[in-house]
Amino acid sequence: MASSSSMHVAYLVARKLRDHNDNNNGTDDACPTDPINVPADQMKPVVGSLMFHDFATILSGACSLAALLIVSVAVIRHATNFSNPIQQRQVIRILMLVPWVALFSFLIVWQEDVGEYLVESLDFGCSIAISAFLLLLCDYILSNPGGFDQLFGQGASKVAREGVDSPKWLKRTWYMVLQYLPVSIIVWMATAISLAVGTYCGASNKPKFAHIWLSVIKMASTTFAVLACLRFYKMQKTQLTPHKVMLKFLAFKGIIGLNALQVFIIGILVGNGTIKPNEHMTYHDIKTALPSLLLACEMPLFATLLFFAFPVSVYKAEGCGPAAGPITAMAQAFNITDLMSCFVRGPMRLLREQQWGMQRAQSFPLHAEGGVVVSEGGYSAGAYNAQQSGYSTHPPV
Repeated sequence: MASSSSMHVAYLVARKLRDHNDNNNGTDDACPTDPINVPADQMKPVVGSLMFHDFATILSGACSLAALLIVSVAVIRHATNFSNPIQQRQVIRILMLVPWVALFSFLIVWQEDVGEYLVESLDFGCSIAISAFLLLLCDYILSNPGGFDQLFGQGASKVAREGVDSPKWLKRTWYMVLQYLPVSIIVWMATAISLAVGTYCGASNKPKFAHIWLSVIKMASTTFAVLACLRFYKMQKTQLTPHKVMLKFLAFKGIIGLNALQVFIIGILVGNGTIKPNEHMTYHDIKTALPSLLLACEMPLFATLLFFAFPVSVYKAEGCGPAAGPITAMAQAFNITDLMSCFVRGPMRLLREQQWGMQRAQSFPLHAEGGVVVSEGGYSAGAYNAQQSGYSTHPPV
């Protein structure tokens, strides 16, 4: 789903509606001034005695807290039933996108004057989620008989130790998705620096300001990552369909996509003067706080959707206890060194380690939403019978 990028393109185009103001400051080199707000003593409350900023802060905080509670239940259920650590740590990372977005949406509303410094945090959170999602897709395939050969070519599982290179399509997909993580960090840092030194200018698309360049970089990076994920799904659709992958993908990627749509619509309405500062809302209320307020209000809905998109029931094998405790589960999920090192290790080495991890943990037959997928490194008949008899074959983790 490339909606976040396409909407950002539309937003940049819509900003042209305001570009005629760029020359109203007496020089082409100056950043356009913000629209004039209504004097502070003429501002009126929106609900009871609450001004818009106070009301928005309370509402966004309440919605963010509700989303946190919902997703916490899902995270705790996975952490306390950590039967498949290789996959479930990726699931927990994806689920954590909701509290991440909810937290920063609240902070942007609460501290709207510095909101532009925080907005790029949303893409950073999404980059971790989509990187974890790619590894989860790979793990789904590895859990099937012959899964390693499915990814790397016939016979790859027998010669992987000899340094056989990854197929070009997989390497291309791998790096197109994982580039999003370092790029999002760089864009966030560059945005903060350019804002601090006065070269950002979000009100202008002129190439002398950093805003347009950072927007294009972010747009391209997001598009590459999303399209690569969709291409991976298309090529491995037979193996992935039982896991309802598209529902999972839309459940978390829809967060950023919907936010981009809302920013686009608000940009259009502000650009043509339909929405402008009035006695209830300042320019920063409209430009910065309003999109984040809407996003915070939507977080409980996305938290609920993710709760059902990533059920813990598929990891509850009959008679099989967790491979690790909840503290270890959370520590593994928050330790993103595997994501950060993906560029160095590459798909062949990392996925081979993932496969070995599943085999060491004696991965149980994974119940996919559409049936049962038997793990390649899973139970032998003896191991399965031992589990049924009450003896755990999990090694210490």
